[in-house]
Amino acid sequence: MDQDQVKLEKLREMDDVFRKLRRLINAEYNRFNVHGLGMTEGKMVIILAQHGPQKASAMAEWLRITSGAVTGISDRLIELGYVERSRSEFDRRIVMLSVTDEGRKLENQVMEMRERIMFKLFDGFELNDMEKAIDIFVRMSNNLDPKSDVSQE
Repeated sequence: MDQDQVKLEKLREMDDVFRKLRRLINAEYNRFNVHGLGMTEGKMVIILAQHGPQKASAMAEWLRITSGAVTGISDRLIELGYVERSRSEFDRRIVMLSVTDEGRKLENQVMEMRERIMFKLFDGFELNDMEKAIDIFVRMSNNLDPKSDVSQE
């Protein structure tokens, strides 16, 4: 087997392992999730709590989803009392999304849940292993999105 074939096989193996890991992380999130919210919904609440009110278009960029998807997610979060819509004080045409007091409580719960999952996921890893993983994740992100700012995550 030549070098290209070996590399292709390794890429396929990495893809399989990565997909399995994503499924396991999603399953773990759903297992701990008492509110029935998806990871994107939880992420929206965290962004609003940590970065203040945002336009739907900005949320779409943060979450890397469409504006239409932001509308659906925000509708559900508004219905549950975690997020609210308001008009911009400077331009009444602009609708802003912001977190409510209940949303701030949820943010803390989601952050705790994420930490539990991360501690479980990286159990047994040394600090240098974590640094290597961070480097690999950043490089992969940059390969797909040169404008990627992984610090947003």
